[in-house]
Amino acid sequence: MTQISIEKYKDIYFKDVVSLLVSSFESKFFHRQNLTSNNIEDILDHIWNIKQEDLGYLHFVAKNDKKIVGVILIRVGNSLKSDNKIPLFSLCCRYGFFNILFFLFKLYFLTISMSKDCYIEHIAVDKSMRGKGVGKLLISYAEEALRNMKFRSLFLVVAESNPAKHLYYREGFKDVEHINSPFKGYFIGISKWIFMKKDIISNKYRKIL
Repeated sequence: MTQISIEKYKDIYFKDVVSLLVSSFESKFFHRQNLTSNNIEDILDHIWNIKQEDLGYLHFVAKNDKKIVGVILIRVGNSLKSDNKIPLFSLCCRYGFFNILFFLFKLYFLTISMSKDCYIEHIAVDKSMRGKGVGKLLISYAEEALRNMKFRSLFLVVAESNPAKHLYYREGFKDVEHINSPFKGYFIGISKWIFMKKDIISNKYRKIL
């Protein structure tokens, strides 16, 4: 039986998490880009700056026999301001101006939120572990942490064509709005999305209210 453990993200997991994200979202990352997986991992290594101490995020990883097989990142507040500067000139020289500019726009449209409340920026599961309850476990673990932080709702956006939406429905998420975004279609390759919400307040607390 597969044994999955959940723990808080640590900075030492950075490269493993980036590799997981690139393999999980490769169709979005590669859309209109002349880049390889290694190229994209290198670019993210230079521009992604989420740290373990950043209280603006709730960040967990799922492990199977010490290997990271899942990750969830939830925005819960204002992120720490970074002093690190993106080496744009160096990256443009290495990968081309268009590739880098297009990639930055892509990241913007992938991470832009419709909600100011707690919002799942991404959830990813290793391809070899899908269908084994990893995503469900990550969501359940995160929800418990959010309830302890007194949050009452959780939001996400999923592509209409993404089978993961069925997991979200089973976990109690409901459609708020169906979105047709030509900008996301151009930069990411998917224009139709679903904005979803789940009330995570416990029944015990709901009775008190």
